[in-house]
Amino acid sequence: MLPSVRDLLSPDGLRDPYAVYSRFRNAEAAGHDIGQVVVRYDQVVGLLGDRRLSAERVAAVLEPLGTEVRERCPLVEPTLRGIVAFRDAPDHTRIRALLASAFSTRMVKRVADMIEGISTRLLDAVAADGEADLHRAYSYPLPALVVGAMLGVPQADLDRFKSWALDIVFLVGSGSPTEQLAVSAQEHFAEMREYFRALVAARRGDPGDDLLSAMIGAADRERRLSEDEIFSNVTFLMTAGHETATNMLSNGVLALLRHPDQLERLRRDRSLVASAAEEILRFESPVQMTSRRAVEDGEFAARRVKAGDALQLFLGAANRDPDRFPGPDRFDIARTDNRHVAFAFGPHFCLGAALAREELRIALDHLLERLPGLELTVEEVAWQPTIDFRGPLSLPVRWRPAAARAGSARSKVGK
Repeated sequence: MLPSVRDLLSPDGLRDPYAVYSRFRNAEAAGHDIGQVVVRYDQVVGLLGDRRLSAERVAAVLEPLGTEVRERCPLVEPTLRGIVAFRDAPDHTRIRALLASAFSTRMVKRVADMIEGISTRLLDAVAADGEADLHRAYSYPLPALVVGAMLGVPQADLDRFKSWALDIVFLVGSGSPTEQLAVSAQEHFAEMREYFRALVAARRGDPGDDLLSAMIGAADRERRLSEDEIFSNVTFLMTAGHETATNMLSNGVLALLRHPDQLERLRRDRSLVASAAEEILRFESPVQMTSRRAVEDGEFAARRVKAGDALQLFLGAANRDPDRFPGPDRFDIARTDNRHVAFAFGPHFCLGAALAREELRIALDHLLERLPGLELTVEEVAWQPTIDFRGPLSLPVRWRPAAARAGSARSKVGK
């Protein structure tokens, strides 16, 4: 039987989507038509840079909801449409240029000390306990606090973003959004709109040295950004944008714990932290799939596609393509030539890639330093029930609290 995308939402598919990708790859190699599913590395890279494909796919994502549900949820579609990831040039170019400076490699190096300080405080809070749900206690708050600080969002307000984030991730990444997800997203978008309306008003009266103030300035003085675009993109950064970083951190810890030989290798040689981070991103990509819509009839990756049809580009499958990566299912923290597509490719290459890499490198270094004897307390973790995104719902672990090191250790990464 030929594989189906719905197989990825089965218990086996959620646990191991890579086996499903392999079935697609084998079926295509055998001459079978696998439809609009693209799993080969060279094809995924080629299509991500193909100007005949559009990233403006919100209508297609929400189409299964039907007209009546979409009309009852009037904030959902316009909010998603305003997000930079779902826009084409020239709007994509305009919005991306406003955001890019905040996420440049130079700027990320400037906030590295802040990342280290946040990481240290989070680990200080749990180190003596000897056990925790690391996903909730560390992987979520670290990127949330970092992005929140960059945007100027008060730290006391960050907890409310967690449920908002999951609603958006499940709506966009489920493969078939439900009425319940849409209604929940509508309610949370309304809450977020009120929250950010008040925050924007406060920043207008008292601008700060933060990204939100810069976005407001671009809207007010230069007319380069609309109020709705501010809301859409701040919402994205504070929810789905940082949820992927949360998953990246938990996926990394889980990969190391499931490969104790590589964990021990990293403990012995911290110079491998940077390459370990890249291997984590390849091996368990937090974003598994993105889609593109054809703007004209044509041939795409050896497929005849009509204008308006969507292609599903599986980044997670491309990163396990044996034609690109020798031993693709082997987790090797010293892997060389590791040009994965975890952050996509082309015009929509992830804006936050440099920040995510810095967070992951610092997190690995701190976790190795602070939590000796780290191990899972469950045989299997539960995964988010989505096709687009990959991350555990929780990560219960334990360590030796008596041996846990005191805080204030500075990362060795890049020193």
